[in-house]
Amino acid sequence: MDFRRLRYFVAVYEEGSISRAAERENVAQPALSVHIRQLEAEMSVRLFERSAQGVQATPAGRHFYKLCNGLLRDLASARQEMLDFGGTIAGAIRVGLMPTICRGPLAKILVDYTSAYPKVEIEIVEAYSGTLADRVVAGELDLAVCNRPAPQTNLTMRLLFSDRVLLVSGAARPRQPWVPCRLDAIDGLKLVLPSAHHSLRRILDRQIKAGTIRPARVIEVDGLGATMEFVGESDWSTMLPSAAVIKDRSSGRFILNPIASPHLTSDIYVMHRPDQPLSLPAQRIVQMIHAELLAVPGKYGL
Repeated sequence: MDFRRLRYFVAVYEEGSISRAAERENVAQPALSVHIRQLEAEMSVRLFERSAQGVQATPAGRHFYKLCNGLLRDLASARQEMLDFGGTIAGAIRVGLMPTICRGPLAKILVDYTSAYPKVEIEIVEAYSGTLADRVVAGELDLAVCNRPAPQTNLTMRLLFSDRVLLVSGAARPRQPWVPCRLDAIDGLKLVLPSAHHSLRRILDRQIKAGTIRPARVIEVDGLGATMEFVGESDWSTMLPSAAVIKDRSSGRFILNPIASPHLTSDIYVMHRPDQPLSLPAQRIVQMIHAELLAVPGKYGL
């Protein structure tokens, strides 16, 4: 069986269109149609129903799609294993990252990584921990670097770094920068927090319930960029891992304060499937992420 035809079949299935699949695979549309017909003839079964609106998989096509995903994933894994066996840093990796890393050290990491390993194709996906864990389990990502997801998963996890959480306020807030603060001693504290599915929110909710954080008002904003924009234009505050605001420490737009009490950390893990050990390209990017995270406290003087 021609593995190229399997890849074409997967593209048609996922795109729902011969023309879009041809564009995705950089092949002429008539040639792709021929490959699909030859595949159907080879297996003596119809994989798609054609119509003016596009193509729709038959029951046989849906079943074959599941088989093809496994076959193509195994083929890619075999290729990567042989590259690793020869010590070649090459291939493709799909990396899921939490917003803290994407907003903080990611740009420098990518500059260094793409320069050091030009033969590696890298895909970065930004999302919260639960989403990233689900995609690693499904085989859509090779690894993720994020907080530990709330539901226990069967992923292999390793703690990379425990990041200190800072109080982040807009410059309009009358607060001295870098002075350690007790959150239960701040009157009129208005907090922007992520939604409950975020791991940091669950930690903060426990502290609020215990009375060690006493916000006067709370609003939810489920997006790091939107949170920072709002805080920067207002007298509201938020709490973030120090790596997320490493570029803001001298911008003058935000006031950053270490939190003396309660002691809050954001534990950052690397996770992958037990049956898919990290390839050499994946190991290298994890090493770079780890090195940048370890350097964060020194940049703040913490």
